Amino acid sequence: GFADSRVLEVHGQRMIDDLFTPGARATVQRKDMDQALELAAELGIALPATALSRDLYVRLIANGGGDLDHAGLIKAIDPE
Repeated sequence: GFADSRVLEVHGQRMIDDLFTPGARATVQRKDMDQALELAAELGIALPATALSRDLYVRLIANGGGDLDHAGLIKAIDPE
């Protein structure tokens, strides 16, 4: 299907296997999203999907997952 991609295949399997070895730490991802949202605000642009994604990073980091790779976002949705 259209959603089929190597990236989704690899990261989906990492989520299933509970393997979140950092590639790009969640703290760095959140910082980058904060910067994007700040620039968007300065330009008067709303980025609701980016804000929702950033909020998942905030939740993940608050729960101790700041050193996880972005695949660790599944833990912000399902912390088990």
